[in-house]
Amino acid sequence: MGWPKGRSRWLGVLCVVRGIHGIKPARAMNTFEYPEDREYFANLLCDGDCNRLDKEFVDFFDFRHPAIKRWEFDKVRKKILQGLIEKYDGKCQLRIHADCNSDGGLEPDHIIPLSTNELNKKLRNMERTSSEKILAQSFGSNHLNNLTLACKRCNAFKKHKLLDKDIILRLLGVN
Repeated sequence: MGWPKGRSRWLGVLCVVRGIHGIKPARAMNTFEYPEDREYFANLLCDGDCNRLDKEFVDFFDFRHPAIKRWEFDKVRKKILQGLIEKYDGKCQLRIHADCNSDGGLEPDHIIPLSTNELNKKLRNMERTSSEKILAQSFGSNHLNNLTLACKRCNAFKKHKLLDKDIILRLLGVN
């Protein structure tokens, strides 16, 4: 089932606008489930400054269900990919795999993944029991600020993982 004609659709009280600039909720949804998650991202992105996280990195987060975010992203993936290829001259920005190679194809990648279970493992020490995976949390947004260009090898290597601080700062142009 596709979206109705037009450029937006209401999802509950949230209006999502689609377009070449990525997908951005009309109203920010910057609510971390756990305070330690907010602190983790403040440390990762802005030297522990939670106020700066709330002001400068609001576009990186969207706490809606990952399936909604993935569905929205799939609708504009090709346009976003073309824009990222132009912006980064067709070169992988992740450069995290030993065989990083843009010749094998390029993909848009979320710097902060749409969902991950890493904080449940790291901060809450959850462990896998029997066949059930550790619960994943929804974090990353589809906003262009949270997207970079990756070769298929680097993107597959990263999966849903959170990048190291130095890699994120490099991607954000902060040295």
